[in-house]
Amino acid sequence: MAAVGSEERVARAEEALRAYALSEEGWQRSPSGNLRELLTDLLQWCDATQHGFERALAAARAQREADPSGAAGGATGAAGTESAGSAGTVGSA
Repeated sequence: MAAVGSEERVARAEEALRAYALSEEGWQRSPSGNLRELLTDLLQWCDATQHGFERALAAARAQREADPSGAAGGATGAAGTESAGSAGTVGSA
């Protein structure tokens, strides 16, 4: 499997949020609100399917830290869901 760079990961996340949040009327919430809704649904999915959200989140954080291209440009740490970082650009498309 080829390594995925930080820019590609950001683009994929923006695409997922765009697909999740757009409707015929436009954006349903702010970018941070869209992210919260998506994370809430992922938590619910994990509960329903017996997947460990916290374990997956910890593994994703470790993967990002281990990937030299993944930690550059916008790593926000544990409280990053409210930052204006790359998620803030989703609503401008």
